[in-house]
Amino acid sequence: MAAFRYDGRVQDIVGNAIAGASIAVLTQPAVTTSQPGSPLATIFAAALQNSGSLTTASWSNLSQQITFGFTGSVPADVVPGAFLSVAGVNPTGYNGIWQIVSVSGLNVVVTTPYTLAAIANPGTYIAGGTVVTSALPNPFPTDTLGNFFFYAAAGIYSVQIYDSLSRITPLVLADQNVVAGGGSGSVTSVALAMPAEFTVSGSPITGAGTLTATKANQSANLVYAGPSGGGPAAPTFRTLVSADMPAGTGTVTSVAHTLTVPGIFSSAVAGSPITSAGTLADTISLVNQNANLVWAGPSSGSAGPPAFRSLVAQDLPNVSVSLSSAQILALQTTPVTLVAAQGVGFSIIPTMIIIKFSGGGIAYTDAGGAVSFSNGSMSASLASNAIFLVTTSPNRRIQSFPWPGATDTAGNPPSDDNAALTISKATNQFAAGNGTATVLVWYYVIST
Repeated sequence: MAAFRYDGRVQDIVGNAIAGASIAVLTQPAVTTSQPGSPLATIFAAALQNSGSLTTASWSNLSQQITFGFTGSVPADVVPGAFLSVAGVNPTGYNGIWQIVSVSGLNVVVTTPYTLAAIANPGTYIAGGTVVTSALPNPFPTDTLGNFFFYAAAGIYSVQIYDSLSRITPLVLADQNVVAGGGSGSVTSVALAMPAEFTVSGSPITGAGTLTATKANQSANLVYAGPSGGGPAAPTFRTLVSADMPAGTGTVTSVAHTLTVPGIFSSAVAGSPITSAGTLADTISLVNQNANLVWAGPSSGSAGPPAFRSLVAQDLPNVSVSLSSAQILALQTTPVTLVAAQGVGFSIIPTMIIIKFSGGGIAYTDAGGAVSFSNGSMSASLASNAIFLVTTSPNRRIQSFPWPGATDTAGNPPSDDNAALTISKATNQFAAGNGTATVLVWYYVIST
């Protein structure tokens, strides 16, 4: 589809840019009684869009984000911070417009546009999936300078501008023409009208020119305010009256100060109250704690206030790595990195590994050869590969693998220095299947 650019800027009546205002682009005839209105148009962040197809989709319980596995290659404009539109996936919870978090090979991690809110579990991927790149959510916000732009198919649109913080009056720009190339039309004159507190130059424009609004001169000691009494009315420049002042405006004779702190602190206030001039001095100190306790949030469950407590396994560094069916089928010749090498002088020590496997349309078969985890010359193998031999969807299986301990090869440095933690298969590739898996790893990093 050919798309063409539309630009705009949102500012308040004194010319200050409004960042984060909402822009909704509607096809016509448009309904603008709600925010956003309808119907919402399909818009993009670039003139050209690329397409792709998916072979996998999975949801991470840890990050609550989605990982899409592309077929063949990932388009060049699929980069962190950009957007893409996904359709045709079964289940449908994977469909929609997403913001790209990271790209690794054929795997693209996405999250909710702008808000980065957690994504609910869409379910186990079954099949399908087509991608259109450079898709833009609708509505979308203005940038830090109040500017916005979008690309859309040539046509007539309504542009709806509003702000949840009420910094501007909602505005609907109807009959906005998005045209190919230089465009065409029948408008012969454009004029600009502004309230009396502004002056306008360059109006009307009959060919090409610039409309400029500047602040009109005002007499001294006038303020821009609503009416001095009665019902609501448009603001003007006027003299302050007593009703403009906050209730209780007067002379302060005494200011006192109290300080409340969480139980881990002790506190004291000096210099309170102040009756003429003085200094309020706060002293905050940490309360003694028992040894080997850390200041942290809850050890499980939902969010809660932090407290001093003992570490639990979930506090340790951990990663979640998705294994596509293609990666599982190639484990014998192509190990998959679970934790990247930590640099010279450091080694990875796993404590717990969990494999979460989801069956696909075809079950895997195994001719032998253990699945193992390796870190330099240290290696530990599963006692059985049975977890990967789950029957077809919707069956799933989970296996925990406490690190049994291993010894590296002596040297200076030893053999596991600056080595990645990987998963591989000793001999004989898995065959036939198309299930997927997620590997979660808890680990320490120590100096060698």
